[in-house]
Amino acid sequence: MYDMSTSTTTREFIRNFSRLKKAAANGAEVLVRDRKGLTFVFRAKEKGLTLDEQLSDLRGALTTGKAVKSLKGFGRNRP
Repeated sequence: MYDMSTSTTTREFIRNFSRLKKAAANGAEVLVRDRKGLTFVFRAKEKGLTLDEQLSDLRGALTTGKAVKSLKGFGRNRP
């Protein structure tokens, strides 16, 4: 089976925390090593949100009665 662990140092962990947090939320284990050689495991307790759930959060949870904005007309070839 594919091992989804990522190994990093404490300094890199601090610098790249947001990226490593996303990796842990998606099911990967992050192994953090310190100067003394100790290894710590960083992983999420629960599974992260699915893409559908993330998009629904971006759209908003409340129904306002107004149409959701679209990207129609955005870019160079505007109809």
